Amino acid sequence: LFNEDSPEYMAVAFDTGRTFRDDLFAEYKATRAKMPEDLGLQIDRIRQVVAAFGIPILEVEGYEADDVIGTVARQAAEQGVHVVVLTGDRDLLQLAETNISIRLPGRRLSDAEDFGPEEVQAKLGVRPEQIPDYKALVGDPSDNIPGVKGIGEKTAVRLLQAYGDLDGIYAHLEEVQPRYRKLLEEQRAIAFLSRDLARIRTDAPVTFDLEACRQRGYDRDRVVSLFRELEFRSLLERLPSDRNGDARQMTLFSAVEAAPRPAVVTGAEVVRDAIGLEALVRRLAVADAIAFDVETTSTDAMRAELVGLSLAVEPERGFYLPLGHAGASGGDQLAIERVLEALRGPLTDPAIPKVGHNLKYDYILLARHGLAVAPLAFDTMIAEWLCNPDSRNLGLKSLAWIRLGVEMTPIEDLIGRGRNQMSMADVAVDQVAPYAVADAAICLRLKPRLEEELAQKQQTRLFHDLEMPLVPILAEMEMTGVRLDPEVLDRFAAELEGKLAAIEQEVYQAVGHPFNINSTQQLSKVLFEELGLKPPERTRRTASGHYSTAASVLEELREAHPAVAKVLEHREIAKIKSTYADALRQQINPVTGRVHTSFSQTGSVTGRLASSDPNLQNIPIRSELGRQIRRAFVADPGWQLISVDYSQIELRILAHMSGDEAMIQAFLDDQDIHTASAVAVFGVRPEEVTPELRRRAKAINFGLIYGMSPFGLTRTTDLTLAEAENFVAAYFERFPGVRRFLDQLRSQVIERGYVETILGRRRYFPELARGAPPVSQADRARALREAVNAPIQGSAADIIKLAMVRLPQALAEAGLQARLLLQVHDELLLEAPEPEVAETVPLVREVMGSAYQLRVPLKTDAKVGPNWYEMDPVR
Repeated sequence: LFNEDSPEYMAVAFDTGRTFRDDLFAEYKATRAKMPEDLGLQIDRIRQVVAAFGIPILEVEGYEADDVIGTVARQAAEQGVHVVVLTGDRDLLQLAETNISIRLPGRRLSDAEDFGPEEVQAKLGVRPEQIPDYKALVGDPSDNIPGVKGIGEKTAVRLLQAYGDLDGIYAHLEEVQPRYRKLLEEQRAIAFLSRDLARIRTDAPVTFDLEACRQRGYDRDRVVSLFRELEFRSLLERLPSDRNGDARQMTLFSAVEAAPRPAVVTGAEVVRDAIGLEALVRRLAVADAIAFDVETTSTDAMRAELVGLSLAVEPERGFYLPLGHAGASGGDQLAIERVLEALRGPLTDPAIPKVGHNLKYDYILLARHGLAVAPLAFDTMIAEWLCNPDSRNLGLKSLAWIRLGVEMTPIEDLIGRGRNQMSMADVAVDQVAPYAVADAAICLRLKPRLEEELAQKQQTRLFHDLEMPLVPILAEMEMTGVRLDPEVLDRFAAELEGKLAAIEQEVYQAVGHPFNINSTQQLSKVLFEELGLKPPERTRRTASGHYSTAASVLEELREAHPAVAKVLEHREIAKIKSTYADALRQQINPVTGRVHTSFSQTGSVTGRLASSDPNLQNIPIRSELGRQIRRAFVADPGWQLISVDYSQIELRILAHMSGDEAMIQAFLDDQDIHTASAVAVFGVRPEEVTPELRRRAKAINFGLIYGMSPFGLTRTTDLTLAEAENFVAAYFERFPGVRRFLDQLRSQVIERGYVETILGRRRYFPELARGAPPVSQADRARALREAVNAPIQGSAADIIKLAMVRLPQALAEAGLQARLLLQVHDELLLEAPEPEVAETVPLVREVMGSAYQLRVPLKTDAKVGPNWYEMDPVR
């Protein structure tokens, strides 16, 4: 509103609680759900924001905000001021008149529509002043206004058009149709009561002072302080300037020139020549720590080009080396090779720790040019994530603002946004230098704050011994990439195209005519209108008015008609084709011929790695057709792919953490844990365990890991609720330590507000902590399930990370050339020269098996093959 409308006068009205309407009708708004407690906290925050912007708040005891708005709007209009009422409440349409417009927002504020008297009549069929009479007849369920039962909207409009208002209708009651006359006679008192409830008062005891509502600006420091507390960093850029376009800091009663945004660094020295470079190297050589950051042309680390490098050894100043600025924006620049060679000494000195934010990206850019920075000692993004895995402030600009109160320059200020966005290479060096140096220097300021919190939350060892050593290993994996055979992808895409065409013909035959299978509207019409299928209960109509054809809906209808199963099959194949066969083809790097995914250490709250651009952790494995895509993942000529994965690692961790003797013994005896569970739960001998019994036992094993209840088991198996409850009871009777452990986890999270992995990684659940504001039953149940799963899944993530940290050194010490390609949760995929495979496999299994000493052995399975699909087990 500030930026788009520049209002001269503005005020906000709030409800105060009980009003005169509650005295008129005890059931007023009684059907509304009680306001959630946490919403009350938000209302208080809204008041703070409104006050910080210097907007007057209007409220009167005993009156709703609507009445205050109505009174003030009428008084302002009488003073000749045009009033715009911004509201989501259509009741306020009754206030519309020549000088009062009602603005109803759409999905976005920009979709808002203004209503005057003519627009109201066109929309509702009645004039604004007739709306209370209209509601007197039809009622309003949202406010529990009864109205006259039996009179609908069309009848109400017709009566009001004929007789003007409620009084007019009752004055001409003998002219009204007998059936409506009877209803009106019987419910006369209710009708007039309903009108009193629906009518917005314009005589509330408030005297409007127009001048007090004049917008004289706001105290930016106060707003920024509140926004920082609320973590509203992105809104900073949208804070309004005054209406003349000058960036001023305004107080409520006066305007003064605003000081420019404080500079993040006091000195940004640009290094353009050999003398400056030599002086920089000497300064770096004696530094206690070096923070560094690269400026590039892209966020894709394997395709980006270096534009510049910033370095800082103290938190207030630093150096910028332009390396790839284009044309006039660049001026004198040293050659990249010369700069990096000169910096090699200090940037690889093991005695000087290197600091940065999202260091993996910067490492890759420099490593691609032959400089592998070491040691990578402190990544502020990873430190923030370990302190708070749910943090929304992993970006450097947000982190600096929240942690330090520093407003850093957004990159868009330099390169623009949208269609007008330019490359950093086209921005002048003198503009980039302070921005780039700030990115490095601010990390040195953040470091002590984050170190203190890491220590307080006992995450220091995990940070230094696991997460930081993993950074260069992941970087090397990303740079290596994995080879994809484009011909295999092309053949597979053509095969899938043929399958899709064949299925479409089968669907047309089953339905009786062709139609666009990919059109949800056409599909809905065919299924629910032409074929007459009954939508499952609670199936909603879409915005177009058609029943949903979402996968969950079609799954319930799978047996209802042959066409449904074929449509589901068509969708599955189409997804495989578009997501993998087609998309992966486009992701092949034209220089390397390989696909280079990006691994994120901070992409999950449990500690698991996440893969993106493309996501190679979700390559299909469940369906045979989906698995075919793995044929395209191939080894280099003369090399083989090696896959080694942990066998049932989460259940082994459960045995270790719970200390359950029976489960531990089953693993020590190398029993199949699902068979052993089936024996315990179903009371049969091992040789009597059928595949179906083993499947049910497996569902219970994994269900418990994910905090599933007996009811949850009924949704993943064909068990009845009674059967599921009996099976879980029998399971806990056989494995009592597991029950004790799960109960302890639930108690711990309530007592502490967090749970921990075997390495001490924490996952916080403030909503479950004792004394926390209440949450819904569904949210609490979800959080408890996650709290049970987090220590187990997180411990599995910790263990495979330990193996990844140790593996490259073990391979190097053995003189083996094998290289890590991918991590897919419990699996590592490597590539090795064929002659070295026999020696590489046992070494990888040894490193993975000894990554952490559990009470039960860590067992691995290994496979080898020319591609990720055709792999043979290694005994």
